[in-house]
Amino acid sequence: MRNWYTAQELAGKPGMPGTERGIRKLAERNGWEGQRRLGSKAIEYAFAVLPSETQAALIAASVGSEAPPAVSIQQELIQRDAKTASRLNDKQRSVMTARLAFVREIERMSQTISQQRAILALVDLAKNDKLSPYLSELLVRANDRKTNDRSLSERTLKRWLADYRKQGETGLAPARGGKDMGVPDWAKDFLRCFQRPTKPSVEASYAEFAAKCQGERPSIHQVRRFLNKLSPEAREAGRRTPQELKALQPFRRRATKNLFPCDVFTADGHKFDAEVLNPRTGKPYRPETTTVIDVATRRILGISIGEAESTIGVMDALRDAITRGGMFAIFYVDNGSGFANSAVREVVDRLGGTMTHALPYNSQARGLIERVHQTIWVNAAKKLTSYIGADMDKHAGTKVHRVSRKQLRETGATRLLPTFAEFMAGVEFEIEAYNDRPHRGLEKIRDPETGKLRHMSPNEAWEAARAEGWEPMLAPAELVHDLMRPQVIRPTRRGEVAWANQRYFLDALRDLHGEEIRVAYDVRDASRVWVRTLEGELLGEALLDGNSSDYMPKPLIEQAYEKREQGQMKRAMDKLETLTGKRVEMIAATSAPSAQLSGEQLAAARQFAIDLAPTTIDFQLPGDSVARYRLWKELEAKTQTGSELTAGEARWHAHYPSRQEWQSMKDLFDADPSQQARA
Repeated sequence: MRNWYTAQELAGKPGMPGTERGIRKLAERNGWEGQRRLGSKAIEYAFAVLPSETQAALIAASVGSEAPPAVSIQQELIQRDAKTASRLNDKQRSVMTARLAFVREIERMSQTISQQRAILALVDLAKNDKLSPYLSELLVRANDRKTNDRSLSERTLKRWLADYRKQGETGLAPARGGKDMGVPDWAKDFLRCFQRPTKPSVEASYAEFAAKCQGERPSIHQVRRFLNKLSPEAREAGRRTPQELKALQPFRRRATKNLFPCDVFTADGHKFDAEVLNPRTGKPYRPETTTVIDVATRRILGISIGEAESTIGVMDALRDAITRGGMFAIFYVDNGSGFANSAVREVVDRLGGTMTHALPYNSQARGLIERVHQTIWVNAAKKLTSYIGADMDKHAGTKVHRVSRKQLRETGATRLLPTFAEFMAGVEFEIEAYNDRPHRGLEKIRDPETGKLRHMSPNEAWEAARAEGWEPMLAPAELVHDLMRPQVIRPTRRGEVAWANQRYFLDALRDLHGEEIRVAYDVRDASRVWVRTLEGELLGEALLDGNSSDYMPKPLIEQAYEKREQGQMKRAMDKLETLTGKRVEMIAATSAPSAQLSGEQLAAARQFAIDLAPTTIDFQLPGDSVARYRLWKELEAKTQTGSELTAGEARWHAHYPSRQEWQSMKDLFDADPSQQARA
């Protein structure tokens, strides 16, 4: 709308002549107020002196002639009341923007004519369907009605103007109709039937609730609508444990960009989801893997394989991590029995690190190591036919179990289950592949071969840290082994000290009779312990039964195996007693193979054994299995170089590989590179 119009602009309008000359003559006759337009010779006439018919035509032509850009409206909305407008949904914001366009149109027209006249002009144009296409489209949204009547009224436009001037743009938004979040009276009784750890269905819970309901009973559809209004966390309360509920709750991501390698080690045990042949017994079992990972680079540094999560496995994995990576600052673990014990904590303290335990039922805090279980060990188990995970086909798994047991009974071997050596080879392959594979938790780099951006691998992240000047703090191997030996405080009596049901002797202890000392032990070798004073001064190595002449020591690992076997036999006997209802006892065999021989055959066998026995013993066998295997390796090296062996050495060297102990030690040394190097 303008206040002045030229004769050219007025020609042909309602109430006006069709030519400019006729308009000028009409103006002269009626004495219209006029002025010369700036920069032109044309005469323009005031809007107020024009006939009412002409004024209405000019008003109708100006309404919605130029649609204000939506961007400007949105910018003004954000600038004036951004906080309040941000709470509106899309429908409220759309209606508000449409109504704002009509308010702006009234304000623009009011610069030339009165507000009342502008409102009446818009109402008249809307009724006659003469609004511009832009305003006609906004009219449908501005009314926000479900009826077919989408016209404007004087009262509606005045109400919009009043709301806008009082509350701003947000005053034009319609009230939001939210959900009825009221809790019905029957909700408590129904949720008591529904929110149980057994996770009953809605139908089952409703049937139980209906049988107990005394008052007016809602329909199952009302129950379903009520449950849909609840948040997942509120709905699943009682159906899930607090630990499982955390899968539905918000969480905090822990950034590791500011960490350096070896700042934080995290570890956890995982029961392998496939069966492997036990190297010690030859029977199927599920190994327990203990993995140590560097948090900053996601690199796997330590690994230990055992039969169950234990202190021995944790310390072995930590020793492996320190040997490969270096000393750590923080050891972040859970509260499992293998980690939360004085032996591991003492070793961590001696290494100068800090041991931190995660909160109970908070496995999400250790998501890095938990994800490693899925990425490496679960995927590795799925590559084997002996996989027994939850998603294994039931019939296929039963068939593998039946056939493998049958083959083991008949032949003593099976190809359906991997041997321990094959399993360890697979473990090393999976770890190397994981450390060389791009990890999405690490920063991106430009691939030197393809030129594309990709995430770094753990090994690349490790080397990148070294390139920036970081270097691992390495320790000599002997020092690492010494630090990894757990220590306990024990009293000494007459040069002896007792530990793990064994007695160790050291002559230097004679002066400390009745006093307490510190005893350090090796989890792999029980033939000796290292004795220190309470102040830490090393006194020497106390030998197992050092003051005795005839005893065969057993390493701590073998003692753990025997203890585990005894527990398994006891549980098996309890199960048999439960099934049969009768007392079950273990009775030693009363007959040996030799009992089936005749007297002549037995005499011949004894003579054959006498002939095989050496006349003299020209060397002394070690007292533990590890030392015996090392002796055999030394004799094997001599035979390879052509050196001669004594009769006793040659006889024992040829006979020892036929024993089960040789095979077990061979698998153990082949699986542990550090032991193989020492051998």
